[in-house]
Amino acid sequence: MTVTLFRVSALFAGRIAPERRGALGRAVAVVVLGGLLAGCLRAGLMLGPVDEMLPDLPDSCGLATLSDLRGQPMERLADFRLIGPLRVLWPGQEITNDIVPTRLNAEVDVTGRIQRLICG
Repeated sequence: MTVTLFRVSALFAGRIAPERRGALGRAVAVVVLGGLLAGCLRAGLMLGPVDEMLPDLPDSCGLATLSDLRGQPMERLADFRLIGPLRVLWPGQEITNDIVPTRLNAEVDVTGRIQRLICG
């Protein structure tokens, strides 16, 4: 590790021959970029359409108290105390497959009216 850090610092200090700087610089950039990308993506996460990413789950987010909200403006959700977080899903939006059982997903139309409520 110390040798690698020395080489990197030497690269920026101009202590490495010019013909070797390009290859070493590219290698360092690839390693740094790969590390950053790996930190942003969790293993197993996928992106896709709502119907494919949300399985049917039992009522673990309080759907029973929200059953008459279909067709109502999404602002009506502010009148209720939710068990967990709220995710608003717009038409054509893709979501990740991470499931939070207490999260309420509100599918809305382009005008913001609730079309479907589902846990996950």
